[in-house]
Amino acid sequence: MPPSMPEFEMPAEVDAPPRPEQRPQPTTERPQHTAEPDASDALESPRRAGLSWRHVLIGAVVGAIVGAAIPGGIQVAERAAATADETSLRTAVTEYLTAIADGGAVEATRLVPLPSEAGDVTDAMLASAEAIDEISVPFVQVDGDVGAVEVRYSVGAVEVQRTLDAERVAGAWWVTTSLAEPVEPTYWGNMTDVTIGGTALVPGGSTYLYPGLYEIDEVDGPIMRVRGERFAVDGDPGSPTEAIVQAEVMPDVARTAAEVAQVVARMCQAAQTCPIPPEAELLGAEAYVWASSPEEVELSVQLQIDETQWQEVRVRIETDQQGRPSAWFCGQPGAYATPVDPCPAVE
Repeated sequence: MPPSMPEFEMPAEVDAPPRPEQRPQPTTERPQHTAEPDASDALESPRRAGLSWRHVLIGAVVGAIVGAAIPGGIQVAERAAATADETSLRTAVTEYLTAIADGGAVEATRLVPLPSEAGDVTDAMLASAEAIDEISVPFVQVDGDVGAVEVRYSVGAVEVQRTLDAERVAGAWWVTTSLAEPVEPTYWGNMTDVTIGGTALVPGGSTYLYPGLYEIDEVDGPIMRVRGERFAVDGDPGSPTEAIVQAEVMPDVARTAAEVAQVVARMCQAAQTCPIPPEAELLGAEAYVWASSPEEVELSVQLQIDETQWQEVRVRIETDQQGRPSAWFCGQPGAYATPVDPCPAVE
């Protein structure tokens, strides 16, 4: 009998693998940081949100333009403000220079006050000068409420360049550097009552003048003539200005002074009471103004003894209310004290 066949079990029925579209989608819990109701919406693609890529691109470009335009607008506004500041300051400085050029000393002082030690500068003093010209303001710098201005002008044929400081007060620009400078009269001898434009020039540095070419007033009096060399004020205190003043004895007074001085010299020569040798010959005499005041004028009479020697005789002339000689006093040769003895032989 043939051998029996082993039993064979049929395999269990196996389901077919699911199709791709039937595969279950993995589930992922929403992270807590996106648990807001619209967080998932924010993760949606532009198309699912109802926007096209074109809209997104346009929005990005517009945003970039707006972002770039804001700083640029600020810069334009700042430049406009800076330009307005510079224009305002330039106008203030030009007004100051124009007042000086027009002879307006009072107006110039109102715009930029003088130092406390300065006396008044009159319009007549400034108007008597040859005015500055070719004024310009080539450079203006503003830093907040302070400014610096470069100015140029000509005094005669000389160009002057100065830098002026300024500050803004209550919205208005004010120049703080004055162009007026002290002028010291320098006398040939000791003089007083020297004037410019009819205003007295005060010794000691308290007379201030604005830039220009000036002349001492020429005055002819009964005893002397006062005049001076032309001088320039450049508006720079770093370059001191001196007004050279000269006084000349009027011819008739000079002749009389020379005559009385020679009489005094011969008298002391004969008496041997002065340093003039008895054998010396007087060759001549010249009179110069030594000092003056409203009440008197003191002269220095130089006597020529020989080719190399000179002796001085002081002559003091008292004056009346009109400035004319009223009394003459003579000193001894070589004596430098103020004369108190009446002069001999004065006609």
